[in-house]
Amino acid sequence: MKNKKYIIAALALLTAGFDSCKKGEDLYTSPNQPANATPQTLLSAVEVGTFNNLEGGSVRIASIFIQYNSGVAAQSIPHEQYMPTESDMDNYWNGLYTNMNNCKLISDTYGAQNPCYDGIAKVIMAMNLGLAADLWGDVPYSEAFKGESGNFTPHFDSQEAVLNSIQSMLDAAIADFALSAGSNHFMPASDDFIFNGNIASWTKTAYTLKARYYSRLSKKAGFDPNIVLTNLALGISSNADNCYSIHGTKGAEYNQWYAFLNDRSYMVASKVLVDSMGNMTDPRTPFYFDTTGVGTAVGNPLGSSDPDVSYWGPYLASSPAKHIPLVSFAEAQFLKAEAEVRLGNAAAFTTLNNAIMASVSEVTEGAYTGSTIANYTALNTTIHTVILEKWKSMFAQPVEAYSDYRRTGFPVLTPNPNALRTYIPQRLPTALTERISNPYAPTPDLNVPVWYAQ
Repeated sequence: MKNKKYIIAALALLTAGFDSCKKGEDLYTSPNQPANATPQTLLSAVEVGTFNNLEGGSVRIASIFIQYNSGVAAQSIPHEQYMPTESDMDNYWNGLYTNMNNCKLISDTYGAQNPCYDGIAKVIMAMNLGLAADLWGDVPYSEAFKGESGNFTPHFDSQEAVLNSIQSMLDAAIADFALSAGSNHFMPASDDFIFNGNIASWTKTAYTLKARYYSRLSKKAGFDPNIVLTNLALGISSNADNCYSIHGTKGAEYNQWYAFLNDRSYMVASKVLVDSMGNMTDPRTPFYFDTTGVGTAVGNPLGSSDPDVSYWGPYLASSPAKHIPLVSFAEAQFLKAEAEVRLGNAAAFTTLNNAIMASVSEVTEGAYTGSTIANYTALNTTIHTVILEKWKSMFAQPVEAYSDYRRTGFPVLTPNPNALRTYIPQRLPTALTERISNPYAPTPDLNVPVWYAQ
């Protein structure tokens, strides 16, 4: 893909041997010899790598599975057919593990004297590790990043263990953030593309991520929705707190949605989503999809392959500098509404309406409040309606909708009737290089649910 300017020099310094499947001493950079890197360059690198991962190809595959989009050409057709291949996964897998190893480099090399850098690295590690676990289930973590000691074939941690590790690293990050600024030799500033060194914002993001990943356990014995609410009370509290990928003038150019649309127009609007939103009845529709000259969104019918329908609109692809939400107030409000419904809180409908309005305001950049569609009452607020409305709202965060679908069964989706598989895949296939190189790599069938969906 052209214009990948945001694989910046700092990242290029450190791309050797960070994924769990590479072999050989020449493919590993020691954390004790960080190759002229600084905490500043490393932080910029891991943030840019995270933007790439959370806007990249694996996320677009999830957007097809969850019927936000339809794949109508070239590399997107196998995903529409529910046939992602192992070789497709190598770049996505390697990108995640490269980035996580860079996070570990920050913590190992600079964390003791710079707890704010350490905390940010842990939050970013949690985002990347969470994405890997959401898409593949069991993934390497406790034995990953140990090439220097000769371990190039790590065991895979269970998804349960990975989710526990995410909670622990987020707790450690919050503790880092609570230390005084004087505890730091360096403080992040403009090298932090996301929050420009605002530690209070990072703390809120960490608490919201704790709520997100604890909510993954909703099917498991002992799940307590009160824990979700406790974390959210300290988390993102308005759209002003949102955690975005930042593109453009700060060095991280061309968001991946824009780049993919302009280089490879292989994906279009899904009729399932367009119809579920009531088309133009929902004020977000002309922002999600291009309605220029038509005045309405045109979605591709399930099982069809018609490229003459709507492409992405300004929300994802207005410009190469368009920011994309990674963790948002709308997501937090939907998590809160779900927890309140599970607790039998009669006021859950108010939270649900607030979540919808937060989404509409964020998507339209304040042009609409969402009050016209936020009209739920206590009588029709259920887990089904909460997750349905969250699905409509997570268009820029498809993995959140994909995770909700697998653990709740909502929204109710009909598989593509013309697909080569008869079911919507429950996971992505194991990366080819990992399967070949690592004898511990599992190879579950794509219809096997990940642990938290079982």
